[in-house]
Amino acid sequence: MLYRYLEGSSERRRDYIAMVPHSAALGLQIVEVGLGRCVLCLPHRPALAANHGGLANGAVSALLDNAGGVAVFCALEVAVDFSTLSLRVEFITAPAAAADVYARVECVRLAGRQAHVRGVADCGDANQPGQPFATVSGVFFLKPDSKPLHNLETLANV
Repeated sequence: MLYRYLEGSSERRRDYIAMVPHSAALGLQIVEVGLGRCVLCLPHRPALAANHGGLANGAVSALLDNAGGVAVFCALEVAVDFSTLSLRVEFITAPAAAADVYARVECVRLAGRQAHVRGVADCGDANQPGQPFATVSGVFFLKPDSKPLHNLETLANV
């Protein structure tokens, strides 16, 4: 399973995030991965904050989308190209002011060319989830013409 590729190496986790310029620009960090699941962190930065002092909804949505993608990657047997087909983020409340945000997402189903994810966003910490302030559910499309990667070091089409 591909989660093992990311599980044992902080350099590989950093490089995986760097493959998507938007993710790298946001400063996303892979905290933990496992079979079909991941925890991503978006450290608080004033430039990404909303008027209430917590991270803006767009930044949180991007975090949850990326966490879904990492969870899908960690559920696959072989690396193939995929993209977000649909993503529903529901905000229960605003994130805490000046707090880092964690996305805890799992791939709950792989069926044909679709991967289904669900998860939450909270302001806990890496080891202890906080009270969720947003939920996510989504579907990722596994591209039919994608060729499996043989050299994971490049991750060119993921």
